[in-house]
Parts: sequence; structure tokens; C-alpha cells
Amino acid sequence: MKSKISLNKFIKLLKNDFPNLKIKQDEYFKQHTTFKIGGKIFALIEIDKINLLLKLLKYINFYKIRYFILGAGSNLLVNDKKMNFIVLKIKLNKIEKRNNEIICSSGVNIFKLNQFAIKNNLGGLEWSFGIPGTVGGAIKMNAGCFGGQISDVVKTVYYTDGYKIHKKSNRNLEFSYRKSFFSDKNFVILKVVFVLYNKNMEEIKQNCFENLKKRRLSQPYNYPSAGSVFKRYNNFPVPILIEKCNLKGLTFCGAQISNKHCGFIVNINKAKFNHVYKLILKIKNTIYKKFGIILEEEIIIIKN
Repeated sequence: MKSKISLNKFIKLLKNDFPNLKIKQDEYFKQHTTFKIGGKIFALIEIDKINLLLKLLKYINFYKIRYFILGAGSNLLVNDKKMNFIVLKIKLNKIEKRNNEIICSSGVNIFKLNQFAIKNNLGGLEWSFGIPGTVGGAIKMNAGCFGGQISDVVKTVYYTDGYKIHKKSNRNLEFSYRKSFFSDKNFVILKVVFVLYNKNMEEIKQNCFENLKKRRLSQPYNYPSAGSVFKRYNNFPVPILIEKCNLKGLTFCGAQISNKHCGFIVNINKAKFNHVYKLILKIKNTIYKKFGIILEEEIIIIKN
């Protein structure tokens, strides 16, 4: 679908029709991703109100403008060149309790969600303690670790296709390993209802910090990264395959296959997109030649 107008003209119209909208045109993806990699954003708009978001999406869709939904940027690898689309950074941040449920906006940070659950003596999210990212991103990829996943505790998700608000229950969200109904769609998750269970606060805290300790001992927290690069293959951990191919610690310019956890590629010295991408291709090609296995990325890669 070709845009009706140029991006420059669209931004002029947007500034005129939405005079109170804060439009940033001097931002870089590297400022908004945990990898600290990525080129200039044509225009970044932070949205903290649902009504404004709905109006803006209708406006964007009318002009057929390409856009990207950004949360915490914790699983993104973005090219270094200037991107010819606009970025909507979701800052919806409301969170409240109703009995044993937490009703949470999609822009809420996972750490904030955990803190709220601890404060209200609600268990079921301890496995997620220490995961970077937002609730919306966790739903989209069905985030999980330590035997838990977000789909275990989701009751309902509210979202918009850019025209109307829709609601889906857990059984209709098509959750599977690192996938959901939203995985291949540019819909915007607005709000999530979690169903948790009553649990002693101190026990929740203990479980949370035990999980955080495991993460810090096993994962390369000292360098920027986007987390696990690849999905498991038939439930088999990819890092074992990477080690068998003697790729652990392999470095290309500013990027490295982590010595601490070779499922991670880390930015050790001002890495560029191509440095990381070449290591990804090296891993995929080597494992395919040795084992005949085609790996699938867990991270989202934006080339243009």
C-alpha cells in the first residue's frame, strides 16, 4: 500500500492537525533499544493516552503511512541507516488491582508489574522478575523463562487494529512458544488483565530475587544485548549447538557471541547493525552445515 503523501508533508500536516503532539525528529533507535544499536528515526511520537492513540492511528492509516510500535526496545536489532517510517512509542502506564487480578496498560514495565504484584501479595509472575521490556512486548512474543510464560497468567487482552478497540480472551490469543495472535500483526496492545493468586509477600520476594540471581549469574548483564537471539529448536537449547560449533566468544568488530551465555550476542564496543547481523548469519550457517538445523530468530530484526 503506497503512501498518499511524502513523510515530510505528512509530518507538516500532523503538526498542524495535532498541535499539542510532541514529535521528535532528532532521535535514534540506539537511544531506545537495549542493544544500543540503530539509526535515526524519521519521527518519534510518545503516546500516553488511548484516545489520542486511536485518533492518531486513524490519521496515519488514512494517509497510508508506515509506522512501527515501540515498547522498551528490548528484543530489537535495527539497521544503522535512517528509517523511513514513524515510530509510536507506547507510554500507556496505568496499573490497578481487582481482587486477584491486575489490570495493566501495555506500556507498563515488567519490573513495575512485578513490584505491584509483590506489594499486593499476588503470585504467578516471579519467573519474569528481571526481564527487560513492557507488558505489550511480553504479550506479543509470549515471553517466558524458568518454566513460566506470560500466557499462563493472561485472562484478557484489549487491543486496537487502528480503527476499533477489540477484546480477546486467553484461549483466542493463539499463544504458543514465543508466539501469539499479535506476532505477525501491527496491532497495538492497549491493556491486559492478569489472573494471579494470593501468596505471602516475603515468599514472592524470595522467589523473585532467586530468579534475578540466576539471570545475573548466567547472562551477560554487563553488555548491551537483545536477550536470547534464537528460539529453541524443537525445545532444544540453541546455546548447546553454538558451543558444539566452537562459536562461543567469536567476535566481529564491536559485537561478540557472549562468553558467558552464547545464546546472546553482545555489544562490546560500539557495535553496528552489520557486526551483529554477520554473527547471526555465521551462527545460522554453521549450525545448518553441521546439524542440518534451520534456526529461527527470537529477536526482531529491522533492516529498512
